[in-house]
Amino acid sequence: MNFSANTRQLGDVTVVDVRGGFTNPEGEAVHELLLDLFREGRTKVLLNFREVSYLDSSGIGQLVRSLYTARNNGAELRAVNLNARAAEVLRLTNLHRIFTDFPDEGSAIKSFVS
Repeated sequence: MNFSANTRQLGDVTVVDVRGGFTNPEGEAVHELLLDLFREGRTKVLLNFREVSYLDSSGIGQLVRSLYTARNNGAELRAVNLNARAAEVLRLTNLHRIFTDFPDEGSAIKSFVS
């Protein structure tokens, strides 16, 4: 499955639908996309991983990098639909405390403060 990252708006939340494998190069591409969104003034961004077929430790590292970039830009970044392995890695490394993964898009959208 080829990698892609497409954006859509749900109210004031920008959803980034990620598709394909998510390793270091794809994570770098998503990080660059997020930087552009933050520069545009988007402050509520949700990464949707429903269509991600593979996520490795370098992809997790890019997620953490993106989270810190969001915070440095006054933005909130959430994730939804991480696969079981990725969610377990976040839990084992205690990263789940700073990078919350939501079970569905609706609950993730509601988690943003209006």
